[in-house]
Amino acid sequence: MNCCATPVWAEDTRIHSYDADATRSASLEAVCRLFLEAAWSHAELLGVGFEQLRRQGKLWVLSRFHLSCGEMPRWGQAVTVRTWPRTSRSVFAMRDFQMLAAGGETLVTGTSAWLVIDAATRKPLRSDRMLASVTGLSDTRATERDPERLPELVGVPACVALEARYSDVDVNGHVNSGRYVGYMLDTYPAGFHVQKRPLSLEVNYLAETREKEPLFLDSLETEAGTWCHGLRKADGLEVCRARIRWGDRL
Repeated sequence: MNCCATPVWAEDTRIHSYDADATRSASLEAVCRLFLEAAWSHAELLGVGFEQLRRQGKLWVLSRFHLSCGEMPRWGQAVTVRTWPRTSRSVFAMRDFQMLAAGGETLVTGTSAWLVIDAATRKPLRSDRMLASVTGLSDTRATERDPERLPELVGVPACVALEARYSDVDVNGHVNSGRYVGYMLDTYPAGFHVQKRPLSLEVNYLAETREKEPLFLDSLETEAGTWCHGLRKADGLEVCRARIRWGDRL
């Protein structure tokens, strides 16, 4: 591990046409993708990235994710993505994110909880040992709270049937974390995203999904402007839970 590497990663990028929806704002899935890509890049710099762990028979797995959306970036907008690891919490390795406008204004913030797992057994390992040589870890937070354990969505009769596709699968051989968010965004009625904007996103990742596996997505508006989602496999095994708060588009 490179113990002298910077504890904060920052990269400049731009919101491309494929990141934006019909409102010309970046989608939640696109923001998640940018944050997670920055996390992978920083992990490589710190010596605990994909290749380093693969050689040890280990994998990083995202367990929980929380985004707070002040203003979604727009198509063509230049942004800076910042990310840094925090002190481990229980079995979780914590990592925070910021997305800043060119003038330094904060657009979106996020925090995440990761597990290190054995690639063969899929059992979690001690993440604090992985980060023991990283200097400069702090408890500086990008959001007010850590991602929470969400309640299971039960008693919802209607569901959307899906199938994990080739384009959904990432380098770990399972459906990419951001694609689950995309699945959920696709369930809203036509015109919903034109009228509403995301205020926050919370996701709990509970199990892996492989290509061609059938999935069933349940959705329920639990209170005005708050939608909960539950994704499960054909045998009932939960894959993930999510909660999205929406507000009127300005």
